[in-house]
Amino acid sequence: MQIADLRIENFRGIRNGHIRFGPHTVFVGPNNCGKTTVIEALALLFGRDRMVRALTEHDFFGGDPQPADRIRLVATITGFDGDEPADHADWFRDDRGVIKWRNPATGNVSATRDDPAWRLACQIGFCARFDRPSLEVETIRYFHDDDAVADVFVDELWTAVPARLIREVGFFLVPASRTWDRVVSFGSELFRRVVASGGGQPAESVLGERDRLRAPVQPLEADPRLEPIVARLNTELAGFFRTQPRLHLRVTATDSDGLLEAVVPHYAQADAALGLPAKRHGSGLISLQHLLLLLQFGRQRADAGDGFWMALEEPELHVPPPLQRRLVHRIQALSTQTFVSTHSPLVAAISDPQAVAVLRNEGGALSSTPLLAAALPAATPNGVRKLFQLNRVDTIAAVMHDAMLVPEGRTDHDWLKLLVRAVDIRQEWAAADESRFGSYVGVVPTHDAAVEATVAALIPLHPRISALVDGDGTGVGYAQALAAAAARPASILRWPDGWTVEDVIGWILEADSAAATAALAQSIAPPPATIAALVARLKSEDRTAHGLKQDQIVYEVVADVIGSTEACCRRARELLNAMTDVLLGGDSGRFTAAAGENPHIRIFQP
Repeated sequence: MQIADLRIENFRGIRNGHIRFGPHTVFVGPNNCGKTTVIEALALLFGRDRMVRALTEHDFFGGDPQPADRIRLVATITGFDGDEPADHADWFRDDRGVIKWRNPATGNVSATRDDPAWRLACQIGFCARFDRPSLEVETIRYFHDDDAVADVFVDELWTAVPARLIREVGFFLVPASRTWDRVVSFGSELFRRVVASGGGQPAESVLGERDRLRAPVQPLEADPRLEPIVARLNTELAGFFRTQPRLHLRVTATDSDGLLEAVVPHYAQADAALGLPAKRHGSGLISLQHLLLLLQFGRQRADAGDGFWMALEEPELHVPPPLQRRLVHRIQALSTQTFVSTHSPLVAAISDPQAVAVLRNEGGALSSTPLLAAALPAATPNGVRKLFQLNRVDTIAAVMHDAMLVPEGRTDHDWLKLLVRAVDIRQEWAAADESRFGSYVGVVPTHDAAVEATVAALIPLHPRISALVDGDGTGVGYAQALAAAAARPASILRWPDGWTVEDVIGWILEADSAAATAALAQSIAPPPATIAALVARLKSEDRTAHGLKQDQIVYEVVADVIGSTEACCRRARELLNAMTDVLLGGDSGRFTAAAGENPHIRIFQP
């Protein structure tokens, strides 16, 4: 069985939202878009009672619930073997769920199966209200029968979901806060469950260790330095109690539970003979304990044919990039279904682009859009194909920003990245003109000058996609076509007439041409005599004439000179901040609409 989709109403920062799931869904998006809220909604619906935390007023949208306000969550489960209700009496009968059929194309459910492709479905609901007299949140987890039932608390027409069915679906959550050092111990419910499902408690070993601790070979009270104190205490006790109690010092309570509670995981590195307790190791090992232990439980459930749904927040925490891919693949291989939230473009890019859900939250309205809605047709231009294949990490990283910028070509992308790095690395702590571009704007690596096709492919993913084009004839044509498109970008930036990005680099260097020329002469051969000469070479690919276009080493040298020359760095920062203002929907005197031209096209004013 799998969760096909989820509806959320009035829960935390989400007024309403609808998310569709695949077998392995990865949630990406900016901070506070709702990634954690979706995971916690699933936990409320399918988590065991000990997993579900108590709700407060702050869990209601707006934080001040009125008597009529409700949190409503409804999840649709499909994947019942054979799609025959009679074979799943635990789910479909008079005192359980109502038989429904889900259209996989639309996600709609119906009481009748009008198409053989429709799948048997059961809907689980969760509802909560804040009771003002008691100042408590009341909750119900139930079989959701009919959307027409306005309020299950008022109508009292609901059937509770048995705890046994919740255990059967096997939903497990690994939260972002994974710092408990005793996860692999009998003090952990999860560890005890893994041990129990793998054949039961190691009873003989525990009893043997218990007996050894009860009668140690070298008891502490017999130590020569303790024995006089213990002997005097025993003498005093004998004067008060006829039974003459004697003091024994033991490292546990010497019963089975005391022994199990005292177990602490130790790890020995490499060939070290002595292991150290988990809390003495790095956060990476401590963080991974919970996850790896849960994977062992998943393996045992899979071997037994049971379901195993895993929700995992930020798998990249404390895990170096080389191991992230292995970790995600192991999670997906062992789980019936996975739900992963992440801030890491690398982790998100591991999955199929159709499984990556981009979440957006506009005033409480949650939207979920797949990074790629369907497999790319054979006729898809290479420039667009590379967005979701070769440059998937960069594309996902750009989607997570407040604004996205699609430059005309890859060279523009490279120069913008270098300028951001040059400016940010020398950013002062309390600078009044702090550089904001890198924090708010994600730049897409456009290929093959496919700026129009790239904008069209990405515009469903982000509400603020803009384009940047050259001031030559081709760039002007791109700007006009984008401005006239049905799906028009939020803004269109254009360099001045006849300019390309290399001219912009020259304009930045001209802020202190003498210092910049002298610095460039130290690293570029032959040294450029003037900034104009450097710009001409940056535009040329003719290496016999010392052309420098697409020479990444020279690009980095130029960017370093910009960053280390105060006036040039200040001008670069001014340019980036002006672009940021426009891309976020504001205005800037550096980018204005030309008289008589489309007002959506903003032209740089040097």
